Amino acid sequence: MKLGIPLIVVFVALAAYAGESNYRAGVLKRIDITDMTSTLPIPTRSGQSIAVPLSLGINYQFQIQSDMIVYVGNCWSKDKRNYSSEWVVNDPIEFRVDKDRLFLKRPNKGEFHLALMTRLRVLASQDEAGRGQPSVEPLPPFATRQTVPQCH
Repeated sequence: MKLGIPLIVVFVALAAYAGESNYRAGVLKRIDITDMTSTLPIPTRSGQSIAVPLSLGINYQFQIQSDMIVYVGNCWSKDKRNYSSEWVVNDPIEFRVDKDRLFLKRPNKGEFHLALMTRLRVLASQDEAGRGQPSVEPLPPFATRQTVPQCH
């Protein structure tokens, strides 16, 4: 009986360790929000067509710099919720990379899921005040993602 209790403690400790994620420290450099729209041609009685605007949702693109690498991740949302309001540009951020996915640690609880679209190596840094765009070069491709996931 006494042997069973230490064994349970070991299993609980292993389960807790397995649940931890390896987050990296970075800086949120940029958030781009793009309203994705298209037009739908509707034929009229006169034989012409009119273009009706069609909202496809909103695309969110996050750029996170860690050391000399910039990670670019995207997601889209059908609704008008502002996911970018959870973070402040140029603030520290914790994130992790899993194959072709990027996970941002949310300030309150949980993770924000993005498709990892590309990685860029920073060649020249910004000025001391953090202004200007850094000079970057793309890193070799690591995965080909066909679709951008829905934000959650």
